[in-house]
Amino acid sequence: MTVSDCLREYQTGALRRLPSGSPFNDLIASGRTPQREREIANHPSLKPQALMRQLVYAVLPLGVGVVADPFIGSGATVAAAEALRLSALGVERNADYYQMSLSAIPRLAALTEQFTLLE
Repeated sequence: MTVSDCLREYQTGALRRLPSGSPFNDLIASGRTPQREREIANHPSLKPQALMRQLVYAVLPLGVGVVADPFIGSGATVAAAEALRLSALGVERNADYYQMSLSAIPRLAALTEQFTLLE
């Protein structure tokens, strides 16, 4: 089965291409997590929304499906999906991180962080 067959039949199987149709580069540039995001969710491995939104965009070919995050932590992945109007779910066994994610997800998703899909 080819990638195109998987995309047609299952809507998955490959990373989505850039809006121009070009494939993603081997490297996705990312800076440090901005202080305003750290103030929302002070998690030790909080990733910047600019990066997470690119990754979430990439993992749902055709924008169909659900992003699953088995270690939700601060909720950055789910927040990125919500910001892009995509479906996501997360699981967290640490009660403190779970509680943090409940308030952090809507606040991180509401950030008007612009991200650029590098051509």
